[in-house]
Amino acid sequence: MDLTNENKISVPKNLSIRQEPWQLSPCSSCPETPCCRNLPLTGLWLERQSDFITLLTASCHEGFFPAMKKSGEWIIYLSRDCRHLEKECGKCLIHQSQSQSLICKSYDAHRCWYVDAFSRAGYSTLIPFDTEMLIWLEKKYSLMEKGFAFTPEWDELCESVAACRNCNPGQAAIENLSTDALLFSNTLSFRKSREERYLFLPPYKRAEHLSHFELISFRLGFPGVRLAMADNVWAFVIDTSLNIRKIDLIRNAYYPAIRHRDCLYSFDNLEKESRPFSETGGQWVIINRRSLDLLKASTVFDSSGRVKKIPSTSQILDMLKFSNPDMAA
Repeated sequence: MDLTNENKISVPKNLSIRQEPWQLSPCSSCPETPCCRNLPLTGLWLERQSDFITLLTASCHEGFFPAMKKSGEWIIYLSRDCRHLEKECGKCLIHQSQSQSLICKSYDAHRCWYVDAFSRAGYSTLIPFDTEMLIWLEKKYSLMEKGFAFTPEWDELCESVAACRNCNPGQAAIENLSTDALLFSNTLSFRKSREERYLFLPPYKRAEHLSHFELISFRLGFPGVRLAMADNVWAFVIDTSLNIRKIDLIRNAYYPAIRHRDCLYSFDNLEKESRPFSETGGQWVIINRRSLDLLKASTVFDSSGRVKKIPSTSQILDMLKFSNPDMAA
């Protein structure tokens, strides 16, 4: 997976509001509300060992699961309810309000991709994987041995996954592992929040268009999701924990052939204090949804919505320090 600054936030630039009142919206009768409970965070193509380790390690974190689309692309999801979702009736509490992201307002609920993708009936366009199933997939198709040349037909793969899930792969191995269920992920060297645990996801290139702020706003609507900003790297950072039993399962299957340092989540702060997941060497500022409005208001756009100038981290910190001094890392 390419982790350079060439990674971009992918979102259509021609977003337009197409929402109906709640009573007329298909969302009002959706029993599962999958689009409000499964947040896509990053995508990759399984082409090399480092990509596979990225999927494995993501699957070891609480709430995270990789899923394979029919196109062959992998998406890492966070299974967590949007903070604006009324859990009992599934209603969006900010539907059609000014606070709702344009990502939601522009979504065509009449042709909802999530309803089919997350259907309990079977795999139509998406197959979710956990750690055990990823190991099963690699072993069955000899992915490492074949250099990740992965070409099974979709229907064949769906049948194989369904059959494998019925036999509960990896369960016996898990039962024989350590009973210590959770190991918190690494603590970043935050000056005033050292006890909090965070996981950094791939750095994106800084926002280039007004619509990118809408995608960020949508993601920051989920609890525990924030934006970490340095002068030349942006990344999403998520409160989570690590399942040590699944890490042991990966060790038993692959170590010492693969190690954490090959991986996306390399726990950089163990080696490079205050420079988690970047070589910036500079200051990080943590942005929540409320602070994003201030960042957007301070960004200069041209007439087409393209970003002309974004404030530096020191300028952003100056704007935020009186309201929330813990945002500097």
